[in-house]
Amino acid sequence: MTTTDIRTQAVRRALQEGRYAEAEKLATEKITADPLDPQSWVFLGEALMHDGYAKAARGAFDRAALLDPQAQWMPGVERALAARPDGPERRDIRRLLAPPSTVTVAAAILTRNEARCIERCIVSLIDAVDEIIVIDSASTDGTSEIAARFPKVKILRGTAQCDDLAEKRNSALPHIQSDWVLWVDADEWLFPEDAAAVRAAAGIYHEAHEHVVLNISQVNHVRGGLSTDFGVPRMFPVRRGLRYYGRLHEQVVIEGRDMYDASILRRNARIRVHHDGYEPDIMTAKGTIGRNLRLLALMIEEEPDNPGWLLYYARESLLSGDTAAAKAALLRADAAAETTPGFGRRLQVWMLLHQIHMAERAFSDAERVCRKALELQPDYPDALFRLAEAQTARAAATLREAQRHAEAAKSAFRTYRGAVSADESIADWKADLMLADLTLMQGKQAEAKAKYEALFARHPELAERRIRRGTKAKEQDKE
Repeated sequence: MTTTDIRTQAVRRALQEGRYAEAEKLATEKITADPLDPQSWVFLGEALMHDGYAKAARGAFDRAALLDPQAQWMPGVERALAARPDGPERRDIRRLLAPPSTVTVAAAILTRNEARCIERCIVSLIDAVDEIIVIDSASTDGTSEIAARFPKVKILRGTAQCDDLAEKRNSALPHIQSDWVLWVDADEWLFPEDAAAVRAAAGIYHEAHEHVVLNISQVNHVRGGLSTDFGVPRMFPVRRGLRYYGRLHEQVVIEGRDMYDASILRRNARIRVHHDGYEPDIMTAKGTIGRNLRLLALMIEEEPDNPGWLLYYARESLLSGDTAAAKAALLRADAAAETTPGFGRRLQVWMLLHQIHMAERAFSDAERVCRKALELQPDYPDALFRLAEAQTARAAATLREAQRHAEAAKSAFRTYRGAVSADESIADWKADLMLADLTLMQGKQAEAKAKYEALFARHPELAERRIRRGTKAKEQDKE
């Protein structure tokens, strides 16, 4: 057992036994040893909350959430904190929460005819960053004029045509004066409650690693629904050799190294942006899917074995309705991933294949890709649920097939004249009993009840036999 495991058990035991002052001390020691461990901050928050320091606890929980944005405990903690008084001030906890470095952050935005949303985007960032860089591609709708109204904004002007968005982003890096950069799309806007998290995250990670990239959370608004992508690489320190790579769906890489180099520290941070650019009418108006497919085709031509480009091409193909092209690209991506250990999105490849297999009613194939995902990540919720989905669909199909066979067995007595005698009880009652059972398994209770009643009216002994069998099963269960 490692030292970390021993400390974790000790603080957890102290919390369980109500020794909150001791738990606070142990949690603080863990944080001092590793300030980027979210669980240690959760432990500290629990100890402080139970010991009457709700305000200080809130700071510890906020830090844990910043470091682990996918945590499920936050709503429960927020309810518990709301019911408690703030408690005495804890300056020592404030000092512990202070980032080790004070750094500046720039927001950078690529634009091309974004008058619809550029003001919304800039306003959401004003208090969160120290400077805003707008890289405008010859907009004709007043985008740059709107952006120029804000004193904090610097506008860089470029050409309208651009087949390499990474190159466009990289061209802006020398113009950034801040220590870190947060890239935001014009059709995104920062959550107001996450404004302080931008500088906090930069300060926390500034000394942690030479090459660190933070993923922010994109909350997509599509047709009145919301979906969150936690893995959007958007924030990194400037002047440490990090650059964007790729014509589209650009990735942050170490300059001169492979796209899948594992030496970058990649972490999720609780910095959330709303995004409405995937609304169908907006995508249609901007011709987004057509442009994306064109650029991705170029990328695959240049790097035919890059699983990332193949995955993105498959996603865009699905959006365009070309399922065959999507499936072919996903199968190529899956094969290419075998020799690309740094590729981190195999789960997404398999889940998209599952979607296609389900549409094709290839339920066994859908189960197979889910099982592959679970071999890689046994606790991946999507794979567990989609496996159940495929099994349910296959079971329903099997029930329907069984029903057809039972009906065929009953009707076959009209035509069968073979040398081997058939079981006449099939036509008399067995097929009807099986059909009633299958109907019940399909959830059609009223229809099943009618079939049972019709059968038992002809064969009362079957009803009695079923009652005796059910009683015996209950007695065995009790034993």
